[in-house]
Amino acid sequence: MVTVVRYRPEFRDAWDSFVPMCRNSSFLFLRSYMEYHKDHISDISLMIYRKDRLSALFPACINNDGTVSSHEGLSYGGMLITPEEHSDNNMTYLAEVMRFYHDKGYEKLIIRQMPAFYSTLPVDELEYALFLADAKVIRTYLHSAIDLNQNSRLPIQRRRREGIKRAEENGIDVVETSDFEEFWKSILIPNLMERHAAKPVHCAEEIKSLSESNVGNIRQFNAMYMGRIMAGCTVYSIGQVVKAQYFSGCDEGRSNGSLDYLVYILLSKYFNDRKYFDFGNSNTVNGMKINHGLLSWKEGFGARSYIQRYFMVDTRKYNQILDAFLLG
Repeated sequence: MVTVVRYRPEFRDAWDSFVPMCRNSSFLFLRSYMEYHKDHISDISLMIYRKDRLSALFPACINNDGTVSSHEGLSYGGMLITPEEHSDNNMTYLAEVMRFYHDKGYEKLIIRQMPAFYSTLPVDELEYALFLADAKVIRTYLHSAIDLNQNSRLPIQRRRREGIKRAEENGIDVVETSDFEEFWKSILIPNLMERHAAKPVHCAEEIKSLSESNVGNIRQFNAMYMGRIMAGCTVYSIGQVVKAQYFSGCDEGRSNGSLDYLVYILLSKYFNDRKYFDFGNSNTVNGMKINHGLLSWKEGFGARSYIQRYFMVDTRKYNQILDAFLLG
């Protein structure tokens, strides 16, 4: 018997204990990260039990238009499942999540897929279940990630090697720091405003607070030249994956190779024991446009593309998943 329960604060310990057990785990799913959004995001996350045993989690929120979605405070979502759970159970859990939201009056559910390289084992049965329920792909992004396996890793292209060499000749130094504000104020905020008329999702105070409540998972690295910051990268450490959550350089830092050198040092010194380095996506306009220069820069380090899909599914169609199972 499967039972679905809406998350409540008293379930925090059970939720947080389950997250690291999942094949698609991430510290972003811990309540310490999710709940910094609680003042402006309405949480409607679910906990799925099978025979009174917690078996899956579904982080979610209610959007302004009343649609239920993978939690808007996170880069990705979907259902969190354990390595040992079988496909038929996982598909049943997703059907029961849809049934729960349908019974609560929510007609549509948006699921923000996690890029495949984050999972320690495949979770493709969940996408198959969405196919059974006639889900529509409403958005797709291209994530650029480097496979850090030495046997399959692509070489760094000449243009990037030349940037690295310039930085070495200029005496650029890469340092780890607990000070996020210097990067935010000197590099990140001005660049985003000038190039995209945008602001970072997190302010410096928020990212510092999140780093303190998720110790070791959020780290800041800066490229320095004669005591001045040239470039920076805010890194999210997520199991086998390292993600460049924010990275940017000033004009001088780009010309003297600081940004290239910063990425090179992260790959070769700090995170050479991981499986993937995720640069994030290079898209604008909800995935419909590609920043060609940014994509090319990432691929110069050996990154290649992985897709992240957004699905919309009609919650009434949960039975189409359950009806697909044949006894035999």
